[in-house]
Amino acid sequence: MAPVLLVILSVAIGGCQAGFNLIRPLQAIASATESTISSAQLGLQMMELKFHIDQSIEYLWTKFRGMLEELLEEKRVPCGTELQNDIEMLKEKLALASTDQECPNEDIDRLREDVLAELKAVREGQRQVSERLANVSASREVKVARLEHQLRETALSSQVYMLTVDETEAGSFFVKSSRAANHAYGDDWIIFQQRYDGTVDFYRNWTEYREGFGDFGGEFWLGLEKLYRLVSSGPAYELMIELEDFQGVTAFEHYSDFLIGNERESYMLKKLGKASGTAGDSLAIHKGKNFSTYDHSPNECPTFYRGAWWFTQCYDAHLNAKYLIGKQTTRGGNIWHTFRGSFESLQATKMMVRPLQTIDREQTGPKIEKLVESGQS
Repeated sequence: MAPVLLVILSVAIGGCQAGFNLIRPLQAIASATESTISSAQLGLQMMELKFHIDQSIEYLWTKFRGMLEELLEEKRVPCGTELQNDIEMLKEKLALASTDQECPNEDIDRLREDVLAELKAVREGQRQVSERLANVSASREVKVARLEHQLRETALSSQVYMLTVDETEAGSFFVKSSRAANHAYGDDWIIFQQRYDGTVDFYRNWTEYREGFGDFGGEFWLGLEKLYRLVSSGPAYELMIELEDFQGVTAFEHYSDFLIGNERESYMLKKLGKASGTAGDSLAIHKGKNFSTYDHSPNECPTFYRGAWWFTQCYDAHLNAKYLIGKQTTRGGNIWHTFRGSFESLQATKMMVRPLQTIDREQTGPKIEKLVESGQS
């Protein structure tokens, strides 16, 4: 009976494996949909596939477990019961069983372990499929974000040029400027932070945040020292924050004054003017706080939230965090609390400053030498 059971269950297991060889078809589906359907349609199909996979796995698990329990009940008899009237023969059978064969119950137990191991492998395969689906979705989100950013850069007339704020050796450096997305706020905004696809890691040390990192053609941080020299170079500066979530909803917040301290003051957020806009004021609570990185901080906020900011136990806004996609189960990602709360990471952020009086490139204000147009950096 045991060999027959092994053959039956082996065939069933083989059919189960054949029916769940989903990785290659799913890769083909992901590859085809990458170029033929929209991001929203792809996300829906992924959710449906995962739902059907979960249902099928649960069905097989229940079916095989029930079948094995029935087999065990039928065969749950002591080895050699039919020989109870002949003790000598029973001993001989037991001796033979210990050397040449196994009891039926032992066969079934071993078979059950094999089936459970196979089902565990199927479940692991299902987990890997789910991870690949999530990776495809995230990859598509990044590609769409990058394309949207490039189109927007062209529309906003972004440009890179050399800016001279004083006569010192460090007083001249390259900057990138752009028109505000809300055209009522005009142009000549100098960008000091830009993120939109997560390709640049913002979990950096103090030196890197002081000097700057990234590149003007993608994501970047201008540098705290350059930002300090800029906003302390003359007239009062205003601040513009532009935000976008993963549904494409945009918002902004404008501050009528903005000033940070020097490095000895840990680039403290010293001034923050009146707030107005559609995102809500999530920065006011950070006024008076020092800028912190994981190697330059009085607390664990930079380490815990994987970023750097003007932290205050720990934040209402944090735009230099680990790049996460959309809603999260724990607090993290690029957050602006009054826009999307503390559990939904934003897709794109931009932080910009300019003098309260628009720069006159020919006569007044900092001397500006135009270098290249957007797209040539």
